[in-house]
Amino acid sequence: MNYALLPFRTFSRETEYSGRPDIRDALASGQRTVASNAIDNLELLNHVVETLRNLPWNFSVDHCHEQNGQLHLAIMAHDLGRNLDVGDKMNAGFFLQNSDAADFETLACARMFRVSCENGALLECEKGQAFTIATADAPPGNWKAKIKDVVDRSFSGDGLDVDLARFRATTQQMVITPYEFLCHLSAQGLIDDDEQSDIQSAFSDAADSTMYGLINAVTQVAHGLRSDDRWARAFQIERLGGEILRGDHNLPTLDPVYSR
Repeated sequence: MNYALLPFRTFSRETEYSGRPDIRDALASGQRTVASNAIDNLELLNHVVETLRNLPWNFSVDHCHEQNGQLHLAIMAHDLGRNLDVGDKMNAGFFLQNSDAADFETLACARMFRVSCENGALLECEKGQAFTIATADAPPGNWKAKIKDVVDRSFSGDGLDVDLARFRATTQQMVITPYEFLCHLSAQGLIDDDEQSDIQSAFSDAADSTMYGLINAVTQVAHGLRSDDRWARAFQIERLGGEILRGDHNLPTLDPVYSR
């Protein structure tokens, strides 16, 4: 279910987002079971809200979804953004996922929000920009300090300038063989056949033959997955967009790539 996270307003161009219940009230009033190696979603959200309220920015909730103990949250700062180009503004943001049952890793990381299309990319490019807890591990005693560090980095003006420079560099990087690049992702099991087709279509429709255009095509597909209520997969694809930005999935220089 989609929730509000008070005291922050919910960002959307759709009126359906108004009047949603606050997630912390919903969690506090319901019966929940938290695994011994997991962080309690309610405790985690209380800590995030407290940390954000100590920062000077105007925040809003991009997404706040929880179902069966699985939490996905994305926050953006309206007044902390930079123009990549005319009409293409990117705002600082923060992403959080957690599971009361430790079904998947806890992840806190920076998230760049592209205002024109409401797409986001998860950024884990440098030390202090992300924090993870594997499902098999008990939360470390300093997890609150680690989460605070990621929030502070996510909403740092200097950090935003570094992230924007990464994106700006991709606008100068031409993608000569987008189909081959996507086959490379498919061969690694990072995207399925439908996602490969959807990314290729979004890339072609945008007519931006740069790596920036490809990253935007990937995050556009993630946006569509959220609309289909496939939240966990949507943020896996957003994370893939950040990995492409980081250069993790560049084509091999010698070996040919074949589709599955």
